[in-house]
Amino acid sequence: MSEQRYSTVAVALHWAIALLILGQIAGGLYMHNLPNSAAAKFDLYQLHKSFGLSIFALTLVRLGWRLVHKPPPLPNTMPGWQVLTARATHWVFYFLMLATPLVGLAIVSVSPKDIPTEWFGLIGVPHLGFLDPGADPAATEHQFIELHEKLSYAILGLLALHVAAAMKHGFINRDGVLRSMAPGIAAISGAAGVFIALAIGIAAYFGGKPGPIEIVRTPEISASVATEEVPQATAPIDTEEPVEEILSGDPAPAPDGTENVDVATNEAPATPRLTANTLCDGDKKLPINWRIDNAASRLRFIGSQNGQSFEGVFGAFKTEIAFDDQFLDQSWLRVTVQTSSAATGDQLIDSTLPGGEWFGVKEFPTATFTACDIQRTGDGHYEAAGTLAIKDAAHDITLPFELVVNDGVTTATGGVDLIRTNFDLGTAPSWLDDEGVALEARIEFSVNASRLN
Repeated sequence: MSEQRYSTVAVALHWAIALLILGQIAGGLYMHNLPNSAAAKFDLYQLHKSFGLSIFALTLVRLGWRLVHKPPPLPNTMPGWQVLTARATHWVFYFLMLATPLVGLAIVSVSPKDIPTEWFGLIGVPHLGFLDPGADPAATEHQFIELHEKLSYAILGLLALHVAAAMKHGFINRDGVLRSMAPGIAAISGAAGVFIALAIGIAAYFGGKPGPIEIVRTPEISASVATEEVPQATAPIDTEEPVEEILSGDPAPAPDGTENVDVATNEAPATPRLTANTLCDGDKKLPINWRIDNAASRLRFIGSQNGQSFEGVFGAFKTEIAFDDQFLDQSWLRVTVQTSSAATGDQLIDSTLPGGEWFGVKEFPTATFTACDIQRTGDGHYEAAGTLAIKDAAHDITLPFELVVNDGVTTATGGVDLIRTNFDLGTAPSWLDDEGVALEARIEFSVNASRLN
């Protein structure tokens, strides 16, 4: 009488899932111990999620196959308690193979990092919206992480029991149980097909990654730079006409006063056109009188994590300047920053910044700095006192800057130090305690402009 075996599909799925689980646990332990500054950590986490989702899907297929294809019977010589243990072990395995990826998805669903989940960067996977992260999302995330680890160790323990039982059947009892799951050529080919498909997914993930961004440092201004006097007007312009919007990366305002057009959407900018009087106090009469050289202007931010400095840029921002050195009491400026344009070149940081714990770009797409009090502090040195608004937080800050004119082009450079939590950025204690993100951050800018006279 020939031995009864599991079907080819069942065998292929068995070995494919088993190897994936071993790889997941090993990879999870490795990446968990990597420092956050490790360049590979973000990619490993994203691939870990993709492989976990793959195990979940393959387990559903295997479970469905099991329900419609009866497995071979166990030997009649097995004691009843061993039969019950074997059956229970199989069903606990199914539970763990489904529950562990789901708990992993729960982790990213409640995480304050709010990093999206995509299967190898190809298919977006919705988070579990019904989960409530509570008042402390970081603490809730930690609870799910601990549960995820316990389930993974439970799989390891059960796997050890499963392998020991298989070895007993194969080399002591010699009852054919081990041979019933031995892979033949067809099953090996099937399992190989699974890994080829996953390899294509890995290639697609890395192939779809954006290239590194160029971080341009704010130029340092030294006393050796040849300068000219800052242009001055002979009298203020008393007008209530709307200010012209000058977009970073968009064309300068047309001389006929026509409105800028967003080159991406071919639509006018959404920010309301304000008069100087509505932006500041009633005595602020100067209209915008500077044209920004967007290509030569930069706005960057600097922070540190675990003692290591990182920096990034805001790729999209709008600068409106009404400035005259002779009429500082009527000068003002406003900068509007598209927070979703923040980029450092580090995927882990860049995927975290748009989330609700940081810029919350879905609810708060812009941050603004408005200054209606500009004072001279020295030759070519000024301070702009105004309000910085990020998310729901708004605080008065003083922004020192320096003006240098060279070959007819005026360059304004400056910077200011901030405490990020004052602006509702990364307020959960875990960002400082666990992630090591410093409270101090710095904003620096370099803006090239020419007078609109």
